[in-house]
Amino acid sequence: MTLSRSSSDSSVTRSAWLWGTILFLSIVCFGAGCAGQKATSKETDARREGYWRIAVFPVENLSGQAAPVGVIRGFLIERLRSYGIAVLDDEALDRVFTRNRIRYTAGVEAGVAKALREEEAVEAILIPSLELYDEANPPKVAIFCRLVSTADTPRVIWIDGTGMAGDDSPGILGLGLIEEPQALLLNAVESLARSLGHYRSERAMASNAGGERQKFRPKIVYRSDLIDPERKYSIAVMPFFNKSARKFAGEIIALHMIRNLMAFENFEIVEPGIVRQQLLRFRIIMTDGVSLPETETILGAVNADVVLNGEIFDYRDYSGPDGIPKVAFSVLFIERKTRRVIYSSYSVNQGDDGVVLFDWGRVNMAHSMASQMARAISQRMLRDGEMAATSKGLTREKNPPQQ
Repeated sequence: MTLSRSSSDSSVTRSAWLWGTILFLSIVCFGAGCAGQKATSKETDARREGYWRIAVFPVENLSGQAAPVGVIRGFLIERLRSYGIAVLDDEALDRVFTRNRIRYTAGVEAGVAKALREEEAVEAILIPSLELYDEANPPKVAIFCRLVSTADTPRVIWIDGTGMAGDDSPGILGLGLIEEPQALLLNAVESLARSLGHYRSERAMASNAGGERQKFRPKIVYRSDLIDPERKYSIAVMPFFNKSARKFAGEIIALHMIRNLMAFENFEIVEPGIVRQQLLRFRIIMTDGVSLPETETILGAVNADVVLNGEIFDYRDYSGPDGIPKVAFSVLFIERKTRRVIYSSYSVNQGDDGVVLFDWGRVNMAHSMASQMARAISQRMLRDGEMAATSKGLTREKNPPQQ
């Protein structure tokens, strides 16, 4: 009897131990499942239909003077959310910055994109750049925004810019004048938010379909017959060499070129933050532009087909009601495969070019003028009819404006 009882007790003990083990493992697995579900909840939300999560970086101030960049960023986030775009909150963004020691926010490096993608399920990063903010009557404002993907290799997927002056459209009796800087700023921010909202719904860059105006065409042009209008080129934009009195003019012209090149399907732009990262990696310091060995190094590092750099000779705005803006710059495109210049040009314009009567056709801002000049360059690179004659040398306009 005793032995029988012992066997029965042992059997009960083993059974209890087995069921206890099963229960314990079930709890552990359930907890792990919950943890996994919690860890991936942001990613699931980010992938659900109609959801688009972006991070808005601090505004890069290229105006060269104090400006309400915090207010501008706040306006921008508010308008983006009104278009149904989910924006990462500032507390979460600060946590990512702190954990990953992120200090440079004027571009996107690979590590930054990875951190935001993995930690906060961010799909893209918006980088606003303030070119000009002038409260003098009439006020003026110019802003760029570019959207960069958080893929393993970040790339520019959208960019737009706007420049507005309070006296752009005065109308009859000056009824169209805008005298309040904040009202003009809100108009500019609304324009950019609407453009990004349109891109979100269409997922396609707007095209510069219209032809360039003749007065904004480059004054000196070289175009190689190596350019294939049917081919797609990836372009690394190097920092422009600034010889003007305007601080940050090199960065501003680079943004103009990126914006207008991306309006064509033939061009894909390497994110400037990646280019900067490689310049630091290889300790390349440019004093008078970029050399051919440095060009090959950068193109190989970012796997691009063409490098773009240039020089800025003048980038001039004016404050108040009277003045004439002026922009002068050159560009140089070098292809990786042939190590040859495939396009170069020199452009110069003033705001009163071609104006004869009642200020018709006058341009009030350097931003508006530079944008059209950059557009003309992008369009002429791809044209093979009228431009075929330039493939063997330089072409000059008959009467280039005086500098």
